[in-house]
Amino acid sequence: MEPSALGIPQAIEAYLEHLRDVRGYSMHTLSAYGRDLAKLTAWTAKKGPGAALDLDKKTLQMFLSSQARNLAASSQGRLLACLKGFGRFLVQNHGLARNPAQTIAFPKAEQKLVSVAGAEFLEEVLEEEPATFTAARTRLCVEMFYGSGLRLSELTGLKWSQLARDGASVRVLGKGSRFRTVPLTEAAKGMLDEYRAVCREHGLQTASGAVLVSAKGKPVGNRIIQRSVTDRLHAMGRRGKSSPHVLRHSFATHLLDNGADLMAVKEMLGHSSLSTTQKYTHVSVRKLKETYAKAHPRA
Repeated sequence: MEPSALGIPQAIEAYLEHLRDVRGYSMHTLSAYGRDLAKLTAWTAKKGPGAALDLDKKTLQMFLSSQARNLAASSQGRLLACLKGFGRFLVQNHGLARNPAQTIAFPKAEQKLVSVAGAEFLEEVLEEEPATFTAARTRLCVEMFYGSGLRLSELTGLKWSQLARDGASVRVLGKGSRFRTVPLTEAAKGMLDEYRAVCREHGLQTASGAVLVSAKGKPVGNRIIQRSVTDRLHAMGRRGKSSPHVLRHSFATHLLDNGADLMAVKEMLGHSSLSTTQKYTHVSVRKLKETYAKAHPRA
């Protein structure tokens, strides 16, 4: 592998800039890819001077094998995707003859079922009236994670201006810097009105700026919202995983359980690939099998 006169570190920097400026990758993905390529640089450096300039398929397979023991299959897949993309970038932009990672097969994905909270449990969580500013904000978050399937970063980055005038939908900025419009539940519309009123009671403006703020009007980040939602679910008795992403999983799974179209769910979740959405069907199929086993006399 001869990645032009740039050298490996410079080629990596150019690749990450390309992903950020041209492909619109999120900062989370850029950080992950940066760490992956830094591991590659460190690993090849141990092989002696010049090794980094001679990365063929066999060498990359050895590198992937050295990392596999500490990575889940999903993380191994991301690492290989990073190497494939890096090689493709060098072929297209820096005269590399061929992509050495192109024909390396992805590891078999682990068939783990997503964690889902029960519909009745979530109804109880959302029924309790909030007594404080923070409680009102947390209940709104639970409703929008579960009712609209938003990602954590999409909700914490939400501005008042992204809400439709009739309150029926919200336009969110998702992965890859792509906007999508997501419907809001009637309950979410009511909770937004209540939260807006609480904000005004605290002297906070609600015409523009961040929706999720502290009682002093400062925008709150992912960690605060994640912790408040997790604490709320635990306080109501949940013992399993209790993150905002569990509520997003629950949104998708409950829609499919009740007959929603898979493509429609894909669009609402903001997935670029249908295969990503299909993981939720595994939970629905399991539920179907359990129902069959209990109800059918010959099961």
